[in-house]
Amino acid sequence: MVKPKVLIPKQLYDQYEKVRKILEPVADVEFSAMGFGGGDMAKYKEQLAAAEGLFGGGVNEEILKAAPKLKVVANYGVGYDSNDVGAMTRYKVYLTNTPGVLSDAVADLTVALMLAVNRKMIPADAYVRSGGWAKGALGIPYTSDMKGRTIGIVGLGRIGFETAKRCVKGFDMNLIYYDIYQNKKAEAELGAKQKTLEAVMKESDYVVIHTDLNPQTRRMIGDKQLRMMKKTAYIINTARGPIIDQAVLAKVLSEGLIAGAGLDVFDAEPCPANDPILKAPNTVLAPHMASGTQEAREGMAVCNAENVVAVLKGQIPPPNVVPEQRGMIFKK
Repeated sequence: MVKPKVLIPKQLYDQYEKVRKILEPVADVEFSAMGFGGGDMAKYKEQLAAAEGLFGGGVNEEILKAAPKLKVVANYGVGYDSNDVGAMTRYKVYLTNTPGVLSDAVADLTVALMLAVNRKMIPADAYVRSGGWAKGALGIPYTSDMKGRTIGIVGLGRIGFETAKRCVKGFDMNLIYYDIYQNKKAEAELGAKQKTLEAVMKESDYVVIHTDLNPQTRRMIGDKQLRMMKKTAYIINTARGPIIDQAVLAKVLSEGLIAGAGLDVFDAEPCPANDPILKAPNTVLAPHMASGTQEAREGMAVCNAENVVAVLKGQIPPPNVVPEQRGMIFKK
C-alpha cells in the first residue's frame, strides 16, 4: 500500500533520524523544495500535489490550492500567525503547533536580554575590544541590580511563567502581569499580581512581552503605552514584533523616554537594514533566535512528527491543534 507523503524542511537535518523514525511507519518522508529561507516554488508545488502532511509555516490559499490531499500542517513553533487559519479551515486542513517544548529556551533568552540591556553588555564588549579599557578611557556607567525590581509580563502563559519563575526565584524580583485570564498558579507559587495593562506599563521596571499575536494584540503597545513607562524602565519582546509599534518604539528610545529595549522579534523579518530601530540607542537586538537551542529544536521536530502521525492515523482533531480548530472534524 502506498504511504501518504509528508514534506519536511531540509533544516531538519540534525533531527532527521528521530523525525524519520516517528514518521516512516505511516508515511513516506521527503525533503521539501521550500525551506525556512525560501527555495524552488515550482518544485514545491509539484511536491504539494501529493502531500498529505507538511512541516512548516506560511501556508496560505495559494499553497492550499496546490495541495488537494493535504490533511495537516505542523507549524514549527508556538506562534502560528504566518498561516492563514481561516483558509486552512475552509480547505479542511488541520494546523498544529508545538506548545511547551520551547518555553525554557525562550525564557532563557528573555532573561539574557534583560541582563544584557540593563548591564550594558554590548557597549561593555565594545569598550574592551576597542582598547578603551586599556587606555583608561571613561568606562561603562553604573547600572542597577535585578533584585527588588518589578517585572511586568504581558501574557502570562507557559513561556511567561518560565520567565517569571527565573526572575522571581533567581533574582528575587516582584511580579505583576496583564492577561485576559487569571494565572492562579503564578499567583500561588510566585506571588504574581494581576493588573491592567496600564498599571503594568506604569509600574514595571521591565515590561516583558509574551502574548501571542492576534487582531487584539497587534500594536497593543503603542505610543500611549510606551509613554506610560518609567524613564528607567526597559521593554523586552521575544513574542512577535507587531505587538509593539516598532516605529514608535524607535522614536521613544531616541528621545530617551525609556531606558532601553531588548528585541528578538521585529515588524518585518529579517529586519530591513534601514529600519530606525537599528539606530535606536540602548538596544540589544537578536535575530528571532529565542527557540534556537538543540533541546528546543529537537522537541519541536518530534512534536511536529507526532502531530502529523496522529492525523494520518485518523486521530482527529489531533493533539496540539490550534484553538480556532478545536473540536472540528475534517475528513478527506
